[in-house]
Amino acid sequence: MHLLFDTLILHLDPAPHDGAWNMAADQAWLEQSELPVLRVYRWDQPTVTIGYAQNLTKLADALPAWPVVRRWTGGGVVLHENDFTYSVIVPACHPWSQTNPLDSYRLIHESLATALADGSRLAGPEDLIEAPFCFVAPALHDVVRGKEKIAGAGQRRGKLGLLHQGSVQQVLLKDDFWQGWAAQLAKNVIVKSEMTPSMIERANELTVKRYSLTSWLNEREDQLG
Repeated sequence: MHLLFDTLILHLDPAPHDGAWNMAADQAWLEQSELPVLRVYRWDQPTVTIGYAQNLTKLADALPAWPVVRRWTGGGVVLHENDFTYSVIVPACHPWSQTNPLDSYRLIHESLATALADGSRLAGPEDLIEAPFCFVAPALHDVVRGKEKIAGAGQRRGKLGLLHQGSVQQVLLKDDFWQGWAAQLAKNVIVKSEMTPSMIERANELTVKRYSLTSWLNEREDQLG
């Protein structure tokens, strides 16, 4: 088994949050962590996330009457109700953040499929479907079981590093699944249940100045300097 990292922080967020705060927390970790992070989190109510480049106006009629938040990552519409949600966060100071986009997507999902240990595999060209809703449209290297997509993700890479926001659906994960997967991702795993005060402060700021704004949801415009 090929480990992706030497050391990894496993952040098991103990409380469910709204969509804006969850997106802000991922960005705060990306900005302030010096180590790669596997963040596992929940939602305080059924929530829709849309990809950074998607047009909300074109999607609106097809969405349920749930809160909607725009991700900082790409990808399609994801309905978060009974899914398991995680992010792999690799700061720019870590060499793995420079991994080729297709390779990083493949390697993370290969590791996830192995950890699921249920016959899951990576989607190939024969599995691909184009549609705005993520879980009816397998992309290359998504995780599928038979013909059913069970895990997908959006990625963003930039000067802050690599952010991979993923969702696992149509499966039942045991309580210790994330610890087991973290051990497959890294040789050393540091488990944390709390963010630092500065990360929480930054996440609160990002919630107010970006992710909760109607202008961010509609036009990708925020109030960050």
